Amino acid sequence: MHLKHLRTLLSPQDGAAKVTCMAWSQNNAKFAVCTVDRVVLLYDEHGERRDKFSTKPADMKYGRKSYMVKGMAFSPDSTKIAIGQTDNIIYVYKIGEDWGDKKVICNKFIQTVKFRPVPGTLG
Repeated sequence: MHLKHLRTLLSPQDGAAKVTCMAWSQNNAKFAVCTVDRVVLLYDEHGERRDKFSTKPADMKYGRKSYMVKGMAFSPDSTKIAIGQTDNIIYVYKIGEDWGDKKVICNKFIQTVKFRPVPGTLG
């Protein structure tokens, strides 16, 4: 296997774990990166940042810094993204077909075990 560096999406930062997880959409048109700041950055297939949104904690009383995002997976039609968090919840965000569409939580699932998405199983 040969790998070729095409571009840098995020500039290097001091410290560890600037990026907590990444996911490609099923149609390869969207690439999602979640940062340690709990913000999901959405890129197009050319590596241009097109959108971003902040994730939400399971309970606001614990504050925005009470969790980390540990996993993401796109739906097969690439219009939704599941976000697995350390505060034992999975949020499914509707991100839409077009860049700039409103990002809304359309489902949430309370979890008592570790979340690990299996590619191609999110419907």
